[in-house]
Amino acid sequence: MTTGGDAKTSLDEDETSELEPSDTVSTVVSTVSGFPARMASRTVAVFRGAPPWFHSKFTGMREFFRAPGPRLRAGVTQLRREMDSLSWIQLIALIVVFALFLIVPLLSVAVYSFTDQNTGLLTLDHFINLFNNTGIWPFANSEWARLIHLNIIEIDGDVMTIRGWDLGAIMNSIYVAVIVTGVSVLIGTFFAFIVARYDFRGKRIVRTLLIFPILATPFIGAIGIRSFLGQYGLVNNLLYGTLGIFPYRIVIEGLAAVIFVQSFSFFSLVYLNAYSSFMSIDPSLEEQAENLGATGFKLFRSVTLPLAMPGIQAGAILTFILSIEDLGTPIIFRETAGGQARKTLAYMVFEDVATGAGDISPVGPAIGMILLVFALLGFLAIRKYASLRSYASGTKGGQWNPRTRQISSRTTVLLYAVLVPVLFLALIPQLSVLLLSVSAARETTAVIPELTLGNYVGMAETYPNVLASINLTLVYGAIATVFIVLLGSSAAYLIARKDIPGKMWLDLLVTSPIALPGIVIATGYFTVFYGTPLFPASAPAFLITMSYTIRKFPFTVRAAYAGLLSTPVDLEEASQNVGASKNQTFRKITLPLIGVSVLAGSLLSFVYSVSEVSTSLILGGVGPDQAPMTYWTEVLSRTQAGTGFAAVLGVLMMALQMVVITVTNKILGTKSSAMTGI
Repeated sequence: MTTGGDAKTSLDEDETSELEPSDTVSTVVSTVSGFPARMASRTVAVFRGAPPWFHSKFTGMREFFRAPGPRLRAGVTQLRREMDSLSWIQLIALIVVFALFLIVPLLSVAVYSFTDQNTGLLTLDHFINLFNNTGIWPFANSEWARLIHLNIIEIDGDVMTIRGWDLGAIMNSIYVAVIVTGVSVLIGTFFAFIVARYDFRGKRIVRTLLIFPILATPFIGAIGIRSFLGQYGLVNNLLYGTLGIFPYRIVIEGLAAVIFVQSFSFFSLVYLNAYSSFMSIDPSLEEQAENLGATGFKLFRSVTLPLAMPGIQAGAILTFILSIEDLGTPIIFRETAGGQARKTLAYMVFEDVATGAGDISPVGPAIGMILLVFALLGFLAIRKYASLRSYASGTKGGQWNPRTRQISSRTTVLLYAVLVPVLFLALIPQLSVLLLSVSAARETTAVIPELTLGNYVGMAETYPNVLASINLTLVYGAIATVFIVLLGSSAAYLIARKDIPGKMWLDLLVTSPIALPGIVIATGYFTVFYGTPLFPASAPAFLITMSYTIRKFPFTVRAAYAGLLSTPVDLEEASQNVGASKNQTFRKITLPLIGVSVLAGSLLSFVYSVSEVSTSLILGGVGPDQAPMTYWTEVLSRTQAGTGFAAVLGVLMMALQMVVITVTNKILGTKSSAMTGI
């Protein structure tokens, strides 16, 4: 029991500590050291709120198994009432395609990872072996402190090398994704708020530039960054060699380079979702808060930010998923920092699966299952937060003009003083790829290297297979886009217009590929189809096309769904009232009305198909003659001489994406859900 004296002493100590001025260094140390605990607390709070949500989603399934008879009869009656011949064809086609090329491959990976290949029995040995592997999980070893590496800065002569921590593949992937997500949220939310709430000169240009970082994926940007920020890159040649500002040539390698590239590639995902959320906030809510005395930062912190949080959180979770499954960036930096980037989950799956012979050890699928768990949890969290948007915006069902404020010329100058450096960092991957494609020398001490178009001409003469791969990539993307348009508009129509049992699960199915690791899906294609007529040895063309169809499906389906929601159902009912069948109504009324949305979504699906990395690398490695452009980009980037040619492919890819994304951004406006696929 605490006595009164003890209590008084404790109180006096607390009061004294509050009166004493805090030491700045101690405060910073306390803040940094307490960050993991706060992060863990926040994560626990999020997942504590998840069980009721999961419970509500699975309540219907539990009730169904308690009394299946009446519910089956009611479901059949509902299907007869809602479905016609065209709707049945659409539904069956969707189920067959997604079952065959998504569900079965993922289940195959799961079974493969839990099966002993010698006895055929289920086992956990593959996962036990993973966690006994010090390269994957060093903490299982009693000497783990010797196996991890926390020294992130090394100085050798006039070169300072910055690299990441090496904590084993699992922790490496997690901490990289956490840092990338944190940086992306800060930058993306900042830009989203500025663009959504302020009018200033050049705003339209800034909006367009903010979409460019997602061009060409981190894979292409990493090629340019490796050269641009290398020992003899432009930055070091200028700031160390010419101006003498840097005391060393600063080189970013390994996981630190992966963090840099991903952060300034993925922040646009947060920006798009946050911008959509800020634009959808009912202005009357902020006006009421201002009437109660909340202004400035207090208004932003207590009203605006919480209302926009669902979009920010959805973008953050998507960034986390894409970071942890990103394969292209670790591949580019795998030879730096002692091969540090090889110790990531995505790269270890690639290294095990991409043998070119179709032989797969259980290690790759087992690691793939860990990736899949992260992705599924993140995807379900996205769906939870995305479903809150209508509530968070406080909409009353009407339309309004978002709150914007015109800023003065002086303030615009100050704003650009902040925007320009951040935008420059964000566009370094694209600028560096462009510079590398026209550079005559790979390593030079000159600030601006000798410029030439020789890389463009030389690639055509030296690598005819690469030119053929460009044509193949466009063909694969075009065929996949046709499939996506047909199936995507069908899926959107069923979800938006038909009240059928299991509609929620259909929606989850067709939007899930955006968050599922492509490398795991590609692994499933090996375990299911390799050696069959669908996947003959050295002939991956069909499955490459189908992987594009499945992986990029959400862009079109979400765009078409948004178009259907904004199209009055009365027009379709009027068509049927004057004698048109449901098939005729869908073909002559519905499709033309949502044509613009479907066009925008299909363009996005096409442009992201031609830049697909993980499935292209794994499937293309089996048959290089049928491999797409991204496969040859990786092959060329392996050597110093081929880096310029790889940059040429990157420029071609960025040019295509720049045109398409600019057009779709113009068409879709603030409807960023179609841009991100969620």
